[in-house]
Amino acid sequence: MKKFLAMLLFALMLTTTARAAEFEMVEYSAQVKLQWLAAAGIPEAKKFLKLINRPVFFNADNLNDFKRIELTNALYQELNYAAAIEYVRKNDYHNVFDMACSLSPRAMILGEDGRKVVVGELQTVCLIGDWCLEEFGSKNAIKNVEYKAFWLQDKQGMMESAKNFKGEICIIEQGVSIYLTKDALAQMFENIRDLLKKNGGCLITSDFTQKKYFHDVAAALYGENQAPTIYAETKAMYEKVYDDKISDDYLQNEQEAMDFLKTHGLIARKVPLFTSTPKLNIYSKLTPEQIQNVNALARKNYLWVITAL
Repeated sequence: MKKFLAMLLFALMLTTTARAAEFEMVEYSAQVKLQWLAAAGIPEAKKFLKLINRPVFFNADNLNDFKRIELTNALYQELNYAAAIEYVRKNDYHNVFDMACSLSPRAMILGEDGRKVVVGELQTVCLIGDWCLEEFGSKNAIKNVEYKAFWLQDKQGMMESAKNFKGEICIIEQGVSIYLTKDALAQMFENIRDLLKKNGGCLITSDFTQKKYFHDVAAALYGENQAPTIYAETKAMYEKVYDDKISDDYLQNEQEAMDFLKTHGLIARKVPLFTSTPKLNIYSKLTPEQIQNVNALARKNYLWVITAL
């Protein structure tokens, strides 16, 4: 019965015309991120994508430069995905708050580890996430992972969603900053500050100075000369699908980002994406030279570790 009700709810959610544009945008973001992670070869992402069973947005028929865009975005997403998992494991966080993360295949992995994982998203994505978790999650994942609906600017909703955490938390946030207004971004980080003051722990993200980070990912695959073009094409692709401008000029300077965080009661340090050579699924699709370049990139300080002052 639970499965039937979940499927019915999912069907109604897909067919309704009354959803707000913001909810649709988040659904699009969730699906696109799954597409890139699945293209990288991540099994959990493939399961999510197969289960929701929607046509992919981008393919060789509608993007002239699809191969390069797909490989670059798949690598970028897997680097973020794998770096977050490694950080949580290396620092042995038992509580993980994965915010604005779409359907979060990594929640399945961390939940299977026995860690308590709360995935914070908008209601429409939470409904899909709950359904997918029930369909193919392991016993440990089902026990330890839960989806909670709230807006990032909603302090009460965020604090309420984290109330069952006991001990320090690792908050993961990747891929949302460039879509928020300055006021919304400020409110989100003030909420995060209060949450970290209450529980202790840290926030990890790769969003600050992400323009250069993405540029370096593209350069690792196709060289410095091609990287600006791949970035511009990716940006145009996302703006077309979300019908919204990407803000890639704010907080792209490291000192500006550090100052912004201090203004909101937070302090940051940058650490390497990985502490050792990563084992990425996407390596099966790369040349030896590309793998060497990616391994060098993986040792660079692109992961921000943020704590409360």
